[in-house]
Amino acid sequence: MKVGNPIHHQFQYLLEIKKTERKWHFPFLASLCIGACLFIGYFLGKPNYGSLSSLGALTILYFTSAPITQRMIHLVVCAFGIVFSFTISLFFSFNIYVAGISLGIISFLAHFLSSYFKIPPPGNFFFIMVASMASTYSFDLEMIPIRVGLVAMGAILSCSLAFLYSVFIEKNEIIIAPKRSLSKKRYTKFVESTIIGFFMMLTLMVGHILNFQNTYWISIAAVAIIQGRNFEHVKQRNMHRILGTFIGIGFVWLILLFNPDTIIMIVIITVLQFIIELLIVRNYGFAVIFITPLTILLTEIGSGAHYHAENLIHARLIDTIIGSLIGLAAGFFLHHQQIINKLEKNIRYSYFKFKNIKK
Repeated sequence: MKVGNPIHHQFQYLLEIKKTERKWHFPFLASLCIGACLFIGYFLGKPNYGSLSSLGALTILYFTSAPITQRMIHLVVCAFGIVFSFTISLFFSFNIYVAGISLGIISFLAHFLSSYFKIPPPGNFFFIMVASMASTYSFDLEMIPIRVGLVAMGAILSCSLAFLYSVFIEKNEIIIAPKRSLSKKRYTKFVESTIIGFFMMLTLMVGHILNFQNTYWISIAAVAIIQGRNFEHVKQRNMHRILGTFIGIGFVWLILLFNPDTIIMIVIITVLQFIIELLIVRNYGFAVIFITPLTILLTEIGSGAHYHAENLIHARLIDTIIGSLIGLAAGFFLHHQQIINKLEKNIRYSYFKFKNIKK
């Protein structure tokens, strides 16, 4: 009897290239949305504003192949979700512990609603990502309307370009979105959302306790890991994230070594976004290689600061490892059926007990 090589089977997924029906012009649309915000900000002399508005432009990544009416409603709702997540986190960023609780609640809502309404990938990811970034911004009450307005303008730009794309390019592409599945038990979504909310709150607290500068990198790494379909997939994404980040850091070190001008970095970011959208559905690990320099360059444009390459490599790698481990722990609880069942039972018991007390 022939026995396969378990090590080969375990790591085969690292180099596996999946087939996809995604066309090349959608990655172009996504890079256009992000790049347009950055270029507009640059030519207006406010590159940091362009960086902020590009967060709202991430709305384009929720583009679906549903009929145009459903597609645009879906995008507008997702745009509102991104702006809402960003706004609430900004308001509660005055204290790290309040910000952590706020991030936990937003993460709970993001997962619960995206799971209930069966929002396709990226699902809860960008709602949580922009919330974690906003939670680490320095609190400035006067700047909140400006920051929220910039993110909202980026979202509006994405919706506008998506509408034009739908009318002139994908007008004949009509794929009915699948109906909601009722396979999960009544309280499963609530339990999953609570677990995710708790661990996302933990990422912010851990980053603060360790006195890290960009705490949201830990949060982003963690939420990326828990997107896995099952615990095995979570472990695979964990490996992808760490290896991809390590290679990506070397890539961004080479870029910063040449000390490029802001306009060159914007061009690089636009190209990176195109490459990421080509790769993300084919191999997550390869995509992370380019996600890492994109996020770092966006941060540099937004802050106007210049990082020392050595410090950057060390900080980014440590953040990713810690975030990935927290995400792995969250994934263990999310995909451990006995724990989920026990938590569901306790919630049902508490609910009915509270209901009887009210009567």
